[in-house]
Amino acid sequence: MLDLSDLPPPPREALIVYVELPEEDVHFFDSALKAFDHKVNPRRDVKLIRGKLYYKNYVAPDFWPEVESLLEMLRQYVSLGEIVIES
Repeated sequence: MLDLSDLPPPPREALIVYVELPEEDVHFFDSALKAFDHKVNPRRDVKLIRGKLYYKNYVAPDFWPEVESLLEMLRQYVSLGEIVIES
């Protein structure tokens, strides 16, 4: 019988993070996030919340602190609005 007791536990589910972003900034935002070691998987899925566009992103839970810092830094270059973590 195969002993699997040495295997690490399965990874936690990715966080789903919605970022409020004007449509004209989507391509720059997407490229900037992909340049950072694939810690974020930006999607083109859009959610309308209170009349504003929010773009969906998947983030590994262990990378969230770094990604949060990256998003704050990107505010210098694009008009990021509210950041919402789906629960």
